[in-house]
Amino acid sequence: MMVFRILRANLSAGEFKEEVIRDDLLKLFLGGRGLGSYLALREVPRGVDPLDPSNKLYFFSGPLSGVATVSSSRLTVVGKSPLTLSITHSNMGGNSSYWLRRSGYDGLIVEGKAEEPVYIYIKDGEPSIRPAKHLWGKTTGSSTRQLLLENGFPPDETKAGIMVIGPAGENLVRFAGIRGSDYERFAGRGGLGSVMGSKMLKGVMAWGTRRLMDEVVDKGRFMKINNELVRRVTSHPTYQALHSYGTNVLMNIIQSMGGLPAYNFTGRAGDVTPVSGEMIKDKYVVETHGCYNCPIACTQMAAVKAGPFKVPGDKIKYEYENTWALGPNVGDLEPDAVLKLQKAANELGMDTISLGNTLATAVELARKGKLKLDVDWGDSATLIDLAYRIAHRDGIGDELAEGDYRLAIKYKDPESFIGSRGQGVPAYDPRGLKGFALAYYTANRGGDHLEAYTPTWEVFGVPEKVDPLDDSPSGVKKQASIVKWNQDLFAVVDSSVFCKFENLMPNINTENDLASLYNAAFGWNLNGSDVLEIGERIFNVERLFHVREGRWVRDELPSRMRQPIPEGPAKGHSASKMFDEGIRMYYELRGWIDGKPTRDTLKRLGLAEFDYIL
Repeated sequence: MMVFRILRANLSAGEFKEEVIRDDLLKLFLGGRGLGSYLALREVPRGVDPLDPSNKLYFFSGPLSGVATVSSSRLTVVGKSPLTLSITHSNMGGNSSYWLRRSGYDGLIVEGKAEEPVYIYIKDGEPSIRPAKHLWGKTTGSSTRQLLLENGFPPDETKAGIMVIGPAGENLVRFAGIRGSDYERFAGRGGLGSVMGSKMLKGVMAWGTRRLMDEVVDKGRFMKINNELVRRVTSHPTYQALHSYGTNVLMNIIQSMGGLPAYNFTGRAGDVTPVSGEMIKDKYVVETHGCYNCPIACTQMAAVKAGPFKVPGDKIKYEYENTWALGPNVGDLEPDAVLKLQKAANELGMDTISLGNTLATAVELARKGKLKLDVDWGDSATLIDLAYRIAHRDGIGDELAEGDYRLAIKYKDPESFIGSRGQGVPAYDPRGLKGFALAYYTANRGGDHLEAYTPTWEVFGVPEKVDPLDDSPSGVKKQASIVKWNQDLFAVVDSSVFCKFENLMPNINTENDLASLYNAAFGWNLNGSDVLEIGERIFNVERLFHVREGRWVRDELPSRMRQPIPEGPAKGHSASKMFDEGIRMYYELRGWIDGKPTRDTLKRLGLAEFDYIL
């Protein structure tokens, strides 16, 4: 039997309350994204402004977080998004999840608003609310180091779990993120850093001595399953590629397939080798490490030691998505500048994807003469300056701090927003990787590649190769089925809470492996079908939040995705056929009508308590 302990922090009252989640509820929603979304649907008032004190933040680990050694030390934050005005979930790696659990709690719910800046410190089951006026205005890195030092730790982020916001969160930038410790980890998407800022919450720190393995029912069986998973992961070629080059190993691969967008999805960059994983590894990377308890260790830390874009004394955690968003997407292929912009975003505390999307929208609007801003594609110095102005809502930065969707609407050019549900999409063009024509635009948190990652099939051929340009009737049917299955599985992964990189390898950490881990750990009796049903339940709960709010219920394809790609290997392809034909098949598979679950679907999934929403 699993005991899942939650700490509620009411910042308005300055009080804490402990709760225990029942085992039968955990079997329905697990932890992380699933439990957070279920509680948010029940607890967050309908129609509330995300920056109102009555919005809540759910910082949840999962039942297996920090125990299994297959990339399990992740944490999901759930809340109502200032960017999309509906539910979002955002996921970070590092060690925050591990130390939160070691501190005595599996989840933290924050509600209310403090009168002055504060942080929460949880030490071996003893929580406290402490003043943070001395940290307000400081960058994420400086705040993290200060919290460690003033609580008796060396300036080593492996020694405790810390989650903080930077100036962007304090100034309520709608795409502000939350930085996690060990190092520059981010729950970036959806703007939940600004919800922390609205609550005057600078950060959360956790440390403790709870022995997580002591709570595993069958330790021998659990470790046997776990160790076999680790063996399968570390013997696969994808493991070595990720370990050697990090996620940016994808830059040249996606470009070669014609699926790398550039210039706000209006064109194709030339030679992207200067910002590729191979080139940056060779010239800039100074350190490789991993999240706590991870065998892959894909994190690449770079340094820019000289030149006009020098980053003095600091390492830069960089990724594929960040490099695309702040590189080819804004027309910049100068690696020094792209890395410096990533570092600025990390220190200021902004989601790098949404920052890049917003800058790209601003450049397009400026080029069209609609936005009075002296900037063009690849204008490195101006783009870096704009990042600081956005974080501080200085001048034009105040407009850009509202995000790409609101910027495009304000200047009456909705086509310049490339996204869904108010959130811009990441580094794959769904006209060239057609699975994303469904995955992006059905994602509950808005334009997103990690609610279903179709390049697993289209690029890596795992578990089978799918032609990324095939929109024949059989191809559409295949992709609809893939997206639905992957969304259900990834909802479970985000609730367990695991990293998704194992899923890039054949039949690793899929529903049957997860069932085996849960059964050994807690004496449950799940099979693979049960696990997928848990994921389907979670996905439907999130969609019910949209239905209740009356926002983003129907899934729609942006007009630019109906226009053919102008050049490259995918030239002439659009996402129209895959989406228009696929969405009907997708809704049929889900048991939805026009984006809404039916009552029969809710009943089948044990969600009849939410019938009233329909």
